[in-house]
Amino acid sequence: MAFTAQELSKLLTESKKARNSLDKVLDFVDLINKRQDDFPGDVNTPGQGIRGNAEETGKYIEEISSQINELLNEFSVDADEVKDAAKKLLLYHGDIIQLIHYVETQKTAYKESSYWWRYWQAVTDILNERMVK
Repeated sequence: MAFTAQELSKLLTESKKARNSLDKVLDFVDLINKRQDDFPGDVNTPGQGIRGNAEETGKYIEEISSQINELLNEFSVDADEVKDAAKKLLLYHGDIIQLIHYVETQKTAYKESSYWWRYWQAVTDILNERMVK
């Protein structure tokens, strides 16, 4: 069964959560290492073990994220979905110039020609058309 763009986007969100969780584990190791002299036993050795595994795990998370992005970037942007997004943005925010700035900011978070870059570009195009009218 093939993925949808929404499913791949959700997987990317989950991969970011996984990376953030891994970063929290590394923060824990840093905190323990700063206080290693206050522990009765050796906490440095298990901390280094966690750090080594975390580095490898981080590479795997990035590899999976990269593959998800590759799949997502093959999708074309749904014109109806983009129109609906632009409509909702206009409904909730109203000021078209601020919206264009907001959408342009969203677009800069993605590589040019990626799925989400193209999505935000399509929203920008719709908002620009509205502004001209």
